[in-house]
Amino acid sequence: MKNNNKPIAFVAGITGQDGAHLADLLLKNGYEVYGGFRSLSFNKMWRLDFLGITKKIQLVEFQLDEPQHIIDILKKIQPDEIYNVAGESFVADSFDYPTNTIEINTIGVVNILEAVRLVSPRSKIFFASSAEVFGYAIEDEGLNEQSIRKPCNPYAISKLTADNFVRLYREKYSLFACSGILFNHEGPLRSRHFVTRKITYNMVRMKTSDQRHFELGNLSASRDWGSAEDYVGAMKLMLEADTPVDFVISTGKLTTVRQFLEMTAKSVGFDPVFEGSDEHEVCIDKSSGILLVKVSPKYYRPFDTPPMLGNSSLIGKKLGWQAKDTVSNIVKSMVDADLDRRKKGITDV
Repeated sequence: MKNNNKPIAFVAGITGQDGAHLADLLLKNGYEVYGGFRSLSFNKMWRLDFLGITKKIQLVEFQLDEPQHIIDILKKIQPDEIYNVAGESFVADSFDYPTNTIEINTIGVVNILEAVRLVSPRSKIFFASSAEVFGYAIEDEGLNEQSIRKPCNPYAISKLTADNFVRLYREKYSLFACSGILFNHEGPLRSRHFVTRKITYNMVRMKTSDQRHFELGNLSASRDWGSAEDYVGAMKLMLEADTPVDFVISTGKLTTVRQFLEMTAKSVGFDPVFEGSDEHEVCIDKSSGILLVKVSPKYYRPFDTPPMLGNSSLIGKKLGWQAKDTVSNIVKSMVDADLDRRKKGITDV
């Protein structure tokens, strides 16, 4: 379905953080963008609205578990590029719903690969994988493309299995298919289910209206946190390459939840101090004495991975990509967005 000779991109998971940022980037680069969304996510268009691009996208209802539906869509659109950033993304939920996680994150990927093979073999395909595939693996210089995989939850297993299918279809059918092994990446479009946005949302709430404290899990847990906008840039670069290669996408720097919390508290105007340790740790505003955060064991992850540090030297060497944004800048962008939403009376996203 060519239009004015513009390149065509199909983004599965358009209503999520990465999908919205991808759509914005592709539109700025002159693409015609089709966005696949689940019927249940129609009320989540707020990210596209936030970026001001909702009306610039051709929205298509899209189900990863309906192979014939995927075939029909790709046959009609004939996209130059396909980005699959859809799927189940919560590790904790994968223990409660392992079958659903596999059906969406693994079988859904196979359904896309099969559809491309059958009706759109020239399409280039990017699949969003996860650093969770490394599990308990540790590398002194950071986890890279050659690091051993030791997945320790159903979500990680679903992603690793999907990665293997991507490799299989690339080698067996010569499809331009690649996986980006994404470490944690954040920004103003993050869901409140993720700890970073939970922190910025509640800190802004406490500063502007309701001073009830909130609870977090292990404050010493650390992550390699990058910028979602940076990372979608890496996705696009991967499909601009001459050959399909799987890459680790990360910053190579670790930040603890405690550090992220401290940066956020200072950003909204609190003077945070930490007292106690482990499950008895609290964060208090030194100036007012207000309790900001309490640690609660109920938010501990039952099978948490060790600190996962990424090593993205390969994509830097091959494609010239490197993470640009700092965690402090990410915090500021998230706080600014939450403050703006509060001023507009938007508190439900």
